[in-house]
Amino acid sequence: MRTLWRYLRAYRLFLSWMLSLAYVGFGALAVDPSQCIAPLGMENGQIKDSDLSASSSFDSGNVGPQHGRVRTDRNGGAWCPLKQATEEPEEWIQIDLRSVHMITATETQGRFGNGQGIEYAEAYMIEYWRPRIGKWIRYHNIMGEEVFQGNVNPYLESKQQLDPPLWASKIRFYPYSYHKRTVCMRVEIYGCRWTDGIVSYSMPQGDKRGNNWEFYDFGYDGHWEGHELKHGLGVLTDGKYGQDDFKTDIYEVQTWVGWKNETRHNKPIEIKFEFDKVREFSAVHVYCNNQFTKEVQVFSIAKVFFSIGGKRFKGEPITYEYMEDRIFENARNVSVKLHHRVGKYVKLQLFFAAKWIMISEVSFDSVVAHGNFTPEPEPTTVSPQVKSHNGERHDNKIEIPVPNEINEPAVIAIIIIGLTLVILLLGAIILVIYRFRNRKLFRSPNSSNMGFPANTLPHMQPESV
Repeated sequence: MRTLWRYLRAYRLFLSWMLSLAYVGFGALAVDPSQCIAPLGMENGQIKDSDLSASSSFDSGNVGPQHGRVRTDRNGGAWCPLKQATEEPEEWIQIDLRSVHMITATETQGRFGNGQGIEYAEAYMIEYWRPRIGKWIRYHNIMGEEVFQGNVNPYLESKQQLDPPLWASKIRFYPYSYHKRTVCMRVEIYGCRWTDGIVSYSMPQGDKRGNNWEFYDFGYDGHWEGHELKHGLGVLTDGKYGQDDFKTDIYEVQTWVGWKNETRHNKPIEIKFEFDKVREFSAVHVYCNNQFTKEVQVFSIAKVFFSIGGKRFKGEPITYEYMEDRIFENARNVSVKLHHRVGKYVKLQLFFAAKWIMISEVSFDSVVAHGNFTPEPEPTTVSPQVKSHNGERHDNKIEIPVPNEINEPAVIAIIIIGLTLVILLLGAIILVIYRFRNRKLFRSPNSSNMGFPANTLPHMQPESV
């Protein structure tokens, strides 16, 4: 019977694993980076001239930002800044996308100018802006590089893949040169509109494992306040799934973020997601590592909280218990049904089942909710209104005086005395009951007349011999 149960359990786990693979393959993510590769409109004109700007132009009519479109040769044939490029770039051309997009690649070209152009940027830097961050951020790739290869002549394009991708509503190109030179640029950006609705997530930074592995969110672009990450996006939303063996991250691309139970003092990992609008949620998918022979397992319990305002998460959370799997070490998507709960903020708590929790991706199935929603009210102090002697009403708070210090020895002594008195009283009651029962059971028949009144006793005559 025990062997049969083991086989059934293994079969159930196998089905769970296959379902997790199906979620990965059939749309657990709203945005798939491998498909997010379309040009966003510099060449075809989808990005309007009014959405292009620059720090300066040598001649705004002929070489203004509106002419900085890749594979397009009009007027002067490119955007040319007024100042020359150096290793401390100041000039930029800006593209306003109007909404947040995931950008996966950039492309640059020099000024052809009907065969007369000789200016091009041999390198460039990128900055981007997103409403939730509210400031310009210098982009760097997974290797920490900020300067990217540009062009080697004025006519050949140069395309650079961005790893990790960036999320931006505005992007700037800064011509860069290792020696002072005149430059001109034509540009294009590739990607897709960000439809997940996730504006940012906040959580504790990952932990270090030994001397070789740092399971940090290196792609995070928000604020790093000590060991806390706030108001940014990074590895958990980049659409890249970690491999079964987390060690491969060290030799390839960092895709796992990991937390150690000992560092967290057995408290759950808490991740707070902010969305663009109030949404109705049907599911959340958490891609987890389960290399249990290396002390990594899927969380034991997940709790999901919802909020409109983001400060107070009221109501009962959705609680999901994961059945421990110590048979298969494959990474898997764990999906939790959210039963159409509504909120603009979602807080996810993951409880440890082993020494480590590692996750690579978190995505939600949701749609924009319709209706009027108000943030959860803050707790208030009741203030009764009291009339003054002149008839005016005033708000007075009821204050109960509380002693600043409590004399603990005195309290303990009072408790001990009270318990002693109770015990003595109970003892006295028990003694009285005991003595009363003894007198009733063993009293003399003559003294009690066997319970009959004296005047009713029968006349006892001696028997005749």
